[in-house]
Amino acid sequence: MRIGLLGEKLSHSLSPKIHNYIYNYLNKNINYELFEISQEKIKDFQQFMLNEHIDAVNITIPYKKNFLNTLHQISENAKKIGAINLMYIKDGKFYGENTDYYGFKYTLEKNKINVEDKKIFILGKGGASLSVQAVLKDLGATDINLVFRENKQSPITFNNIYGDIIINTTPVGMYPNINENIVPENILSNFNIAIDLIYNPLETKFLKQASLLGLKTINGLDMLIEQAIKTDEILFNRTFDTHLKDELQVLLTNHFLGVKK
Repeated sequence: MRIGLLGEKLSHSLSPKIHNYIYNYLNKNINYELFEISQEKIKDFQQFMLNEHIDAVNITIPYKKNFLNTLHQISENAKKIGAINLMYIKDGKFYGENTDYYGFKYTLEKNKINVEDKKIFILGKGGASLSVQAVLKDLGATDINLVFRENKQSPITFNNIYGDIIINTTPVGMYPNINENIVPENILSNFNIAIDLIYNPLETKFLKQASLLGLKTINGLDMLIEQAIKTDEILFNRTFDTHLKDELQVLLTNHFLGVKK
């Protein structure tokens, strides 16, 4: 099989490390590949998959919405979200799924975060934000609010917002721009829980500030691991036990602790 990651800029991706570990766990002779494609060429990628016998790709920024109208079948979750992060071929047909949904849901469940009757603010409105919104709604959240910039040149403008949970779905604070912080301290202090989908670094400036203010903080590592596992469960038609999640947690935590920023 040929499996990989599709995106525009992939030099810092950890997907090969994760998926190759899973393939080794399964005794599969597969090497996870990176398909770095420019926006000018993305329209030809499905034909490229067929020509080059590529069986599946995870999809990252900025292509999660590009193939919605060219798939033969799309999962109900992906339809609801309006974005996919997994495209695969079966019997000559293209299928789409959104495993980010499962990743974020697992993050909330693992950390025992109840979202019912909570006032929640989400930073950003991209593909990751759509997945987060879908999970929150399915888990009973009704007071969901979005904060985002009007265009790429403008900053996010915060009014005096307050609530229970604040979630960053933007790349602000992600390596290598680790000194960026998306939320002012006076706004962050109005919440009880801060969640950042970023996993590199494990503690963004956003989460560090939230921790200093006494908030419960959660990073994106669990989501990263769970969405990858869900991908391979779909592609290999099997389920994994918790041992694999634990091993990946140790592998990636050690990776980040060993990286000099």
